[in-house]
Amino acid sequence: MDIFLIKKNKMVIPHTDLTAMEELDGVKTPDKTVSLEAWEAAESTAHIDSDGNIQLGIPPAEKARQDKIAALETEKAALQMELDSKDYRVWKAAEVGLVLANIEPKLHERRDWCRTRIDAIREQLKREIQPTLPVAP
Repeated sequence: MDIFLIKKNKMVIPHTDLTAMEELDGVKTPDKTVSLEAWEAAESTAHIDSDGNIQLGIPPAEKARQDKIAALETEKAALQMELDSKDYRVWKAAEVGLVLANIEPKLHERRDWCRTRIDAIREQLKREIQPTLPVAP
């Protein structure tokens, strides 16, 4: 099975049927034809490069943005786990009347740092995660 790709309104439109392509988009000849395997390997995505050619896959800038978001999410999750474990230690110490400042002087400092870094990551993610959908014509 082949996937027929056409350029329309600065977007790539995939079709699996030439007749449907002509009826729906008024195009008889696809701009590019790829195998189903290649299309699936590209995560069923394609884009138009700076030369106006259809390229399979996510545009490099978008891929970099997605990788950055994933790295930030991973770091945030790790910091949250660390913070949760330290908070648990503070709660347990309070239950038995211990003063953690005497036991682990850096504990509160690290907890504050984790909270500050998590807040910074959340703000960065707000800036990074923007709708990237094309505007309808």
